[in-house]
Amino acid sequence: MKGRELLCWIHDIREHIELRQRNTLKENVQVSQMNEIVIKLLIVCHSDQTEMLTLLLDSMNNIEILATVSTANDYIDTLTQNSDINAVLLHDELNSEIRGLEAYNLLRLRGRHVPTILLTESIISASHIADLEITDILQMPFTWERLKLGIEKQRKQIQFMNSGGLLVPVISDQIRLFTPEDILFIESINRVVCVHTKSDVLKSTIPIKVYERYLLYNDFVLTHRSCIINLHHVDRVQDNEIFFKESKHSTFITDDKKSSFIKQLSIFINKRA
Repeated sequence: MKGRELLCWIHDIREHIELRQRNTLKENVQVSQMNEIVIKLLIVCHSDQTEMLTLLLDSMNNIEILATVSTANDYIDTLTQNSDINAVLLHDELNSEIRGLEAYNLLRLRGRHVPTILLTESIISASHIADLEITDILQMPFTWERLKLGIEKQRKQIQFMNSGGLLVPVISDQIRLFTPEDILFIESINRVVCVHTKSDVLKSTIPIKVYERYLLYNDFVLTHRSCIINLHHVDRVQDNEIFFKESKHSTFITDDKKSSFIKQLSIFINKRA
């Protein structure tokens, strides 16, 4: 991209960000409800492009830029040495003997596979990208909205990887898939199974016993015959009610099951400490 085009692009981005900042309060409320995973990012591209990307990302929530590099060797070294990095913005054309996509493939062959958005100024075969499991491709120049869409794809992929690659189906008039992290608890009321997520309550035709067996090794516990609780989201137990973090949802627990549940919750908390 030529210098004049880049300056025009940055100018447009600044105007867009000023508009976005006027809606910051609304955006923050939505994000707090979603309890988003924090993206810990490595940016791999030229310095002028890094400045532009930093400007774009500054108006997005729950993103930490841990490092910026401009060569393939620095990209490989940084990603190998810093295990906290969980996402990458990678330009295909670097100040290196090898391209960004080649360096990405080397890291992948070495077992360091991180959700990656490829930035490119050329058209790349979709089948080639699919084979390499790239999260998204952004052809430059791109808009703030297009970058945000790619970032959300990364966030979903990180969440999926954190869950061990497990997806939980919810079947009613349509099939929906969630990671265990999305689910607070599942209960059966008058033989109607309801899946409580962070933002919704969905009916499912899958029996609660099937959910129990499916989620047995993912820190879900059965509090009684008709309720499964995700221990990761429990905030507190008060009287006969279980409350959840960053949510208005709660569920009932009987006296005879309460002490056993509190013991399981305590073991879970101590195990994570």
